[in-house]
This record gives sequence, structure tokens and C-alpha cells, in this order.
Amino acid sequence: MSSAADSQIPVTVNGEARTVPDGYPLTGVLRDLEIDPGQATGVAVAINESVIRSQDWDEVTLSEDDTVEVIQAQQGG
Repeated sequence: MSSAADSQIPVTVNGEARTVPDGYPLTGVLRDLEIDPGQATGVAVAINESVIRSQDWDEVTLSEDDTVEVIQAQQGG
């Protein structure tokens, strides 16, 4: 029998379907994308089309069927 701690939920990150543990932190998603939440500049995050302020990232956890979009500004020409 699986416990609630073992439950996985479906989410979409940058158009890619994946499963994460229930209550997975937004900062975990950023780390999965090789973005250090504490050092991130030029990064915008939206969940279900609502922008999440960077100062709130530590408090946000994912829910079933959330759609996360992470945009990172790149320099170059």
C-alpha cells in the first residue's frame, strides 16, 4: 500500500508532461531545470498562467495538473 508521501501527480513543465511527488516545491522544478533559485536573475515563472513573484518561489508547491512555464532571458545576438 502506498502512502501519501509516495503519491505522484501529473504536471506539465515547459510543455513537457512529467510526474512529481505530491506537494513538490517550485524550487525543485527550477533545480530540475538547472536553475539555482537563489541566484536566478532574468527568470520568470508562471503556474496556470499566473506569474509567481521570485520572492514567493520558496512558498509555492505544485498541485495535480499544474502547468508550469519557466522563461529564462539569454544574452546574445
